[in-house]
Amino acid sequence: MIKYEVYEGVFDMDFADTSAVMIDATEKGRLRNIINNINMYSTNIKTVTELYTKVLQDNSVSYFLPRITQQDAFARHFPELFEYNEYGENLFNCQQNNSEDRYSVFYHTVASIENANVQEIPISDWQKKVLKWTMFLHDIGKPSVKQVDMDGNESFEGYDEKSVQLSARILSRLDFSMNEKNIILKLIKYHNKYTTVDEATTENLTFLARELNDDKELFFLLLNVKDADMKAKSNEAYNEFKLVKDKYYEFIDKYFDQGARKKIEIKSSTTEGTAVENEQEAPNDKDEKITSKDIKEIIDEIITKKNVKIRYQPIIDLKTQNVYAYEVLTQVNTTKKIKIDKLLEVAKDFNDYDKLQQVLFTNAIEKFEGVVNRESNMVMANIDYESYIHYVNKPRIYDMMSRNKVVIEFKNYENKDLTELQENIQTIHMKGGKVALDDFRLDKLTIEDMSYLDIDYIIPDMTYIKNISRDFEKQKYINSLITYTISKDINLIAVGVEDKKILDTLKLVGARLVQGYYFGKPLPEINMINDDVYNLLNSEEDQSI
Repeated sequence: MIKYEVYEGVFDMDFADTSAVMIDATEKGRLRNIINNINMYSTNIKTVTELYTKVLQDNSVSYFLPRITQQDAFARHFPELFEYNEYGENLFNCQQNNSEDRYSVFYHTVASIENANVQEIPISDWQKKVLKWTMFLHDIGKPSVKQVDMDGNESFEGYDEKSVQLSARILSRLDFSMNEKNIILKLIKYHNKYTTVDEATTENLTFLARELNDDKELFFLLLNVKDADMKAKSNEAYNEFKLVKDKYYEFIDKYFDQGARKKIEIKSSTTEGTAVENEQEAPNDKDEKITSKDIKEIIDEIITKKNVKIRYQPIIDLKTQNVYAYEVLTQVNTTKKIKIDKLLEVAKDFNDYDKLQQVLFTNAIEKFEGVVNRESNMVMANIDYESYIHYVNKPRIYDMMSRNKVVIEFKNYENKDLTELQENIQTIHMKGGKVALDDFRLDKLTIEDMSYLDIDYIIPDMTYIKNISRDFEKQKYINSLITYTISKDINLIAVGVEDKKILDTLKLVGARLVQGYYFGKPLPEINMINDDVYNLLNSEEDQSI
């Protein structure tokens, strides 16, 4: 066996020195606080797990993590990372001398964690936690299996399985649910599988999808893991992987449109839309049952704003090629698997439905008021019509209208007294607000009804937009609706624009205002995207922001 010399690569030294120069006193202070907390709570597994999660999710992870790993507490929490192989290497000094990898194992790990900060596909907080821990652990098996032949060629055969084995031990000691642990281990297991063009066949990708329980969001998460990993390799390796990603996206469009589960996004009163998004992508234990009492506790937390987060999704004006307005959503953070219909049913049973609607509606608009960086001051928020009439604090809403352009999206307005509905619309107009009718269909309101009402926007039911590029009848319906709204000085907003084919079809039938994942998923912050929108609309490529 040849003698193998261990050394620190040039990049490793530059990486640490450069980051140290760039970090200011504030960051150094934050680092001291993190280290102090880790040492103070080193035996509190729940708190320690939360602290390490925050480090992995921090924008300064490339500064924090190398220094935290030098602490005795870290060595006690992750002893597997300090085990030496026959070449005198562990995770922190294990080299990768080959054409594909440009960093040592540890700094590849740091770079991949950092790469996972920028996602092409926005993800939830739960998924971000899983993603960051996956990147932290995905290569920890490499030092154990490393082999160097007589010519100095290195290999790491079987490292993915070894990483799974070591990660299982680590995760079992920390505060992770069984579901989180299983998903992280599965992502580690398959993170380096099928990463070449020849390997990315329909058969192989179908295998991955089934291994992930045909869960579209988990499949996207695996793709994010692969992308973050490949970005930390050589430029040549990542450029080749870009072609592989295209094959993954093609597969996703074909495979998951055939019935794989999708992330639930719901409005406050139905199973789709604006006011509530239930963050529950993780599969639950099969035996888990949820009672009305459990749901009632969740509702109480929503009402007291303890487990809600605001999300924003832009509405795009195709004529000006800018952001026209923002629809405001509320995300409910719960690990329990709850159908929105069941949540609303329980809310009604406990007489909390109207209160729930008011909290979601008013909180959404108030949070929008606090956002400084935005490209439109118009906000659209959804509420059940009956809840608005009987429960909402009207003066509070009117005061909001005096400061912002507020559009109230009514749901469940059908079969209501048209005279009363028109009076409420007129009052909203007098106070400076506007009104939209959401999930609009002609079987809810006739043309005659529409002529009676002085509404500002209609939002057609999303089913009329889905697959519109292939459905001529839907195209005719939307075109006739647009023609009618133009004659009545009403704006139509087409929601559900998920790809360029739908967008191009809507352009052809005369749509002006559009909204959907093609332009951005609901995010916890407002991104300045006007330049991106312009480039996207004038690009021939089928891509999304």
